[in-house]
Amino acid sequence: MDIEKKIIQEYKNWQSLVPDRIEILNTGSASNRKYFRLWNASKSIIATYNQDLRENEAFFYLNSFFRFQNIQIPELFRISKDRSIYFQQDIGDVSLLQMLQEQGLSDKVKQYYRDSLAMLMKMQISAHGLDFSKCYPRAAFDQQSILWDLNYFKYYFLKVSGIDFDEQLLEDDFQKLASELAVKEDSFFMYRDFQARNIHIYKGQIWFIDFQGGRRGPLHYDVASLLYQASAKLPEEFRKQCLEAYFAILPKELNYSKISFRKDFNRLLLIRIVQVLGAYGYRGLIEGKPYFKNSIPNALDNLDILLRQIEGDIDVQYFLKLLHGLIQIKNNFEI
Repeated sequence: MDIEKKIIQEYKNWQSLVPDRIEILNTGSASNRKYFRLWNASKSIIATYNQDLRENEAFFYLNSFFRFQNIQIPELFRISKDRSIYFQQDIGDVSLLQMLQEQGLSDKVKQYYRDSLAMLMKMQISAHGLDFSKCYPRAAFDQQSILWDLNYFKYYFLKVSGIDFDEQLLEDDFQKLASELAVKEDSFFMYRDFQARNIHIYKGQIWFIDFQGGRRGPLHYDVASLLYQASAKLPEEFRKQCLEAYFAILPKELNYSKISFRKDFNRLLLIRIVQVLGAYGYRGLIEGKPYFKNSIPNALDNLDILLRQIEGDIDVQYFLKLLHGLIQIKNNFEI
């Protein structure tokens, strides 16, 4: 039985009728999950099919936990017996990224970004009591998690780029960087893929989706993910304003100084950018998906901006030298 037939059968098991119509949703995401919109009269719901059952279980748990914390995420209505299909509230197709691309950085869009960071903070610090062992594929943004991201970048972007490099010197820097940045005591929730494509605007409010890869981690990573999303191309001045606004609402008991917060932010931004380049390399250069391939120059622009800011802050000189080399061949990735 193909996936669409499975979805229809599960809907019938639940509602005792077949949907009036079903449409396949092309999300453009890097996930292997399949999404469908099912209609019954004027009402619609979203169906998801995913064979990765461990990822599904993480999503089910996090959805329940954060809805209890009053985070605006779609309601989960039903899960199939084999746990591969689930039905959720339909919050439409309008993402913050789409609104940004259509309206530009309007006052309304700017406010949605600020609202998103405020709700992100609520989500991050409401994780007391969350069982991180249920997160997938890692419970925490630990050394192994960081090494996965760095090696993803090495194999799917750096090697594909054609730049020659000394693998042992690079591995030495990877081990050093992962050891320094691995989360040790943070009990915050790290969304992991917090970007404007995963923020929807529904009935004038922001809603979050695709947080199933979340885990225990630092606050800074998600903020970096949103503000330096390559396809959003946010102006640097607006990024600074948003980072200031986020810092201003940090709980005082965390005792962050602006200097230390910015330094940690930049180091985690570096990890995020290279992780994204790895994804763009795999999905864009290897699989040939246009959205990811076309975003590579913007991601390299972000890397260029960051490298100018972190000179002397991170002692991984060989790795940084290679990254500077990538900036020099950015034209190779232009559309």
